[in-house]
Order: sequence, then structure tokens, then C-alpha cells
Amino acid sequence: MRFFLYLKYLYSISTLLLILLLFILLYIIIRTYLYNLEFYKFLKSYSSLVITKVKILLHKKGSVIKKMNIKFDKNIFLEIINTVQKAVTTKSVMPILECIKIDVHQDGNIIITANNLDICIEYKTSCEVFEEGSIAISSKMFGEIIRRFSGNDVYMKVDPLNNITTLKCGNSEFDIQGLNADEYPAIPEVNEDYEFYIKQSGLKRMIRKTIFALSNNESKKPILTGSLFEIDTGILTIVSTDGFRIAKIEMTVDSSLKNIKFVIPGLTLRELMKVLEEKDENIKIIISKRYVKFCFDNFTAVSRLLEGEYIKYKPIFNTPNNIVVNVNTKEFTESLERAALIINDDALAKTEKVPVRLNIKDDRIEIDCKTGKAKISDEVSANKIGDDIEIGFNHKYLLEALRSCEDEEIKLELSGPKSSCFIKPIKNSDYIYMILPVRLYD
Repeated sequence: MRFFLYLKYLYSISTLLLILLLFILLYIIIRTYLYNLEFYKFLKSYSSLVITKVKILLHKKGSVIKKMNIKFDKNIFLEIINTVQKAVTTKSVMPILECIKIDVHQDGNIIITANNLDICIEYKTSCEVFEEGSIAISSKMFGEIIRRFSGNDVYMKVDPLNNITTLKCGNSEFDIQGLNADEYPAIPEVNEDYEFYIKQSGLKRMIRKTIFALSNNESKKPILTGSLFEIDTGILTIVSTDGFRIAKIEMTVDSSLKNIKFVIPGLTLRELMKVLEEKDENIKIIISKRYVKFCFDNFTAVSRLLEGEYIKYKPIFNTPNNIVVNVNTKEFTESLERAALIINDDALAKTEKVPVRLNIKDDRIEIDCKTGKAKISDEVSANKIGDDIEIGFNHKYLLEALRSCEDEEIKLELSGPKSSCFIKPIKNSDYIYMILPVRLYD
């Protein structure tokens, strides 16, 4: 009798355990189904923990784990950071792209890299190295910390097991989380299919005189957001256009160079112009099928090239014109700036792009503009050959072209109120601008 009672008792317990086990399994299935993302994160965190433990075990067994430890000058590093930060993405779905990568070598050389996948900037420098290593660290946070240190000597140390980076200067000390440098995107390899040299000052001047005419609209014609570089019979020509105006400049380079043309994104040129200096040292430009590479001093920049067919600009500049107007650059610019005051003050006028009206006479140019809030009448002295003409322009296009002119006097070449206006220097002949007119209404 007792034996049967004992069996009954065991059966009841086993039934309860089985029911409990089924509930546990059901709970796990539901939780995994509803919270699969958290479960994935758990697995990822667990694997990361395992890797860290393995690193610790290897370290204990005597394996070499690089632990960065350096001392650098605050001002030198801050200048470099400000340079490379131009290639850092401020907001990205990939946190690693918001970082700069720092590679430290035992011989004292340091390579600081920024890469947003469109442009990559690399800067080489040196400092006092106690131990080599590498880290990817938030560009914004790192730059702000260095900027706000009160001292000059900054000590930087990285724990390779968790990528915690310690920055110390004077009485201030920061611990910030870094990322594994191995995850940072590599610099694209640029095959040296084509290369040439040009002076820094010359390239900077050419970019400055053309970049304002680029388009900012990537959705319509992405190719127009970049400048065309063309080498033909030893002449380098840079052309920029947004479809309403064209800026062109030329410079003599090596006559033995083969003919080539390629389009560099405007973003790359803007950042490059900030780094280039007004000196006669050469910059090396390397061209491959997809990339362009700029090398000078301790600076290297790699950018993708834009693909597509650029506009045929040469026939445009061969247009004959029978009206030529010589005018002082400064006086004409200041008059247009006065007209711009009433346009920029009126939101509706800016939206509708109210034009400035130029009434060109034999000895003067009359500038008129009228908005819903104000009007202006002005004039500047000029010398004209040809018929009188009344023509309208977008004031911004005129001003940007005039501000890039470095000559005291310029000439305007026109053929009619609906034809293009060409702006040329009187003494210099290496650059020229074309602006389309705007329809005038009485």
C-alpha cells in the first residue's frame, strides 16, 4: 500500500515539474520571439566579453598587446585635428565614422586619419612615444578636450583591453571610450595611373576663382557639384558650373603630360583649399580610375571622383560679342553690394530672386533694383563700345564673379539683353566668367 502511495507521490511531482518545464520553455520562446534584438545584443555582448577574457589570458601568458602611451604638444595636435576633422562625418549610422584614427609607432611617428568614405585625410607628425598602439576616438570629443586643456603638454594612454583612453594635462584628467582601430575604414588604394605636379599657391588660386560657380543640388545633375579638371597640350583648365554660370581658369603645367579629364567633388576642393598654403612648393596629384590623391608636406588626401559627362564648355566661350564695357572692379562691386542690401532685407525678394537692372550707356552703367520694401538707383563710370543695352542679372551671380576678380579693371562682353555676359580681366587672360541674364519685366 505504501509503495503505491509513493508512486502516486512521485507521479504528482514529476507532472508538476513537467508543467513547470513547459512554462519555462514557452516563456523562453516568447521572450526570444518578442525581444530577439535584445537577445542578439546579449549574444554580442557575451562574445565581446569572451574576447576580452581571451585577451587577458593571452596577456597573462606573455603575448604582446600594444598599449599606446604618448606625450604631445597641445597646439600642434589641435592644428592637425582641426585639419583632419574636415573629413569626419558629424552624424552617421556608423559611430566609427565620427572618429579619427590615431596610429602611433615606436620611432615617434604618428599618423592621424579621418575618413567619411567620400574623402579621406591623413596627417603625419611626431611626438614623444613611450609605447606604440592605435585607437579610434570621437573626433568632436577629442578635439574639444584638447582645446580646453590649460597646459601645453598632453599625456595620452590607451588600455587595449577595453579601449578606454586617458588624457591628462596639468591637473585635468579625462577617461573616454574609444573604439577598436581595426574597425576603422582603410584608405582607398590609388593606383598611380597618372600623376602631375603643381604649385600649392597656383592650385589654391585656381580653386578659389572657380569653386563659387558649382551647383549644390545633387539630385538633378550630381556631376555639376564637382569641378572639371582637364589637361590638354600642357594646359590645366578648371571649369565649374551650375547651369546658370560658368567659371573657367587656365594654368600652364608640364607640356609632356598626356591629355586627361576628371571631375573632383566640390566638397573635396573646399576642404583642400583650406589646407593649401600660399607658397611655391609643389603638390603631387595622382589620378586613378575612381580616385584622386593629393600629397604634399605631411598631408595626404584621397577622394572619389565623380562619374558622368561634363558639359561641353568650349563652344560657349567662342560666342562673338559686339558690346564691350570697361568698368572699375571695386566701384562696380560696391554698387552691386548696395543694391543687394534691399534684396537681402526682403524675404520675398530673395525667394523670387529679384534681379538688378543694368542700363549700360556710353560713359556709365546705371544700376536699378526695386523690391516690395525699397528701391535703389545707382551708377558707376564706364567706357562702352557698341550699342546701349538694358539687361538684368541675379545680383549674387554677378557679385561672386566680381569678388573673385583680382584685377583693378574688368570688361563685360555682351551681344544682347537675352544673351550671355562674359566677364574678363583687361590685363590678365587666364580666367573668364559667363553669366546668363534674367528676364526683365516692367
